[in-house]
Amino acid sequence: MVQQEILDKSAELSKTPILDRIENIKEELTEIGNEAQKIRRLPDWGSNTLADAGLYRHTMPTELGGEDMLARKQIEVIEATAAIDGSVGWCVQINSEINALILRQMELGLAHEIADDWYMLVCSGLGSPNGPFPGREATRAGSGWDVKYQGAFASGSYNATWNLILTGETMDPATGKQAEAAFMVPRGEFEVVDTWNMAGLRGSGSHDVRIVGHIPEEHTLPQDALASTTTWENPTHRNPAQVPYNKAAVALGIARGAMDEFIKLATHKTPWMSGSLLKDQPEAYIRLAENEANWMAARAFLMEAQEQIEENLGPLEGGRSVPEWEFGRRGLLSSTHAAQASRVIVDNIHNLAGTTASRMNHPLERKLRDSHQAAAHGGVSWRHYGALGKTMLGEDPPETYRTVKRA
Repeated sequence: MVQQEILDKSAELSKTPILDRIENIKEELTEIGNEAQKIRRLPDWGSNTLADAGLYRHTMPTELGGEDMLARKQIEVIEATAAIDGSVGWCVQINSEINALILRQMELGLAHEIADDWYMLVCSGLGSPNGPFPGREATRAGSGWDVKYQGAFASGSYNATWNLILTGETMDPATGKQAEAAFMVPRGEFEVVDTWNMAGLRGSGSHDVRIVGHIPEEHTLPQDALASTTTWENPTHRNPAQVPYNKAAVALGIARGAMDEFIKLATHKTPWMSGSLLKDQPEAYIRLAENEANWMAARAFLMEAQEQIEENLGPLEGGRSVPEWEFGRRGLLSSTHAAQASRVIVDNIHNLAGTTASRMNHPLERKLRDSHQAAAHGGVSWRHYGALGKTMLGEDPPETYRTVKRA
């Protein structure tokens, strides 16, 4: 069982609204983001700071020391942190997301074991590996599995206490099919391979993870590890758009931060060969208002779509395991739209700011890189417009759209 100390700490934290907690540590979050840019991962003290504010556990059930937040509040939390720094916001979303995803089909005993560490953080490297790797195999060995695996994009990898490997990422040589289990690998039994040298979201620590070892039966999950829960009441654990709406929230946060930075810049910058402050030039205040309206519209669509999914799912007992497609499509479409609209907003703001925004020490330069990286994620890629548009013209939705997938 989760220690009473952890439950009490979470209960005490929740007395302070989580957005106030974020505001109270804004300076620390800025410092964390700056250091993360240099070392290409969150520093240990920075990750612990996020954990101590409840920013990794807010999606989890109160029984496990979480705050059981619904989608709207999750989006607000991620957005607020990403507005301060994109990499910090990315780690808040991805690791709070995976901390919740793993619970969907997990036995309660393992859930309590993993959650019985205040600094629990689950990463998951699922992308194609970078460079040499040991293969992607899982073979039955006694009651457990022998696993050889390497995967990319394991955000938060250096800070993680566990790593998740999903079924579709490993093949069983004995059957030639996907392994009939997913795997939870504790710290010390996976290796971080330094491969994350990107421009956008540079501080997210999204390196490869490598595993060569034995996974006992008690650390396995069902083959369909991310299927809708039959255990937890919060509809987050049944929403197929959880991965996309988290990525959309990061993108919205970065765009919010970019507009805020532009407002500060415009009050004192006089562009070269111009006789007036930036804030007094029509192209500045007209386009700022236009981008603000587009941001608010994208945010409202995202919030409304996720709330409609939650309402459609209903209660755990007697409700739906997956939303009707009409609502599922809106959830995916709103997530894609929010990410892509946010990227365009940051592009516009960066252009408005002029050459100042291109200087490496200016916040808008980092936000430009981060916004493009966030919008490129497979969960919110512009390519979804095509697949979703086809369903509007009568095609059946791909099966992958009806179930949660970790891109």
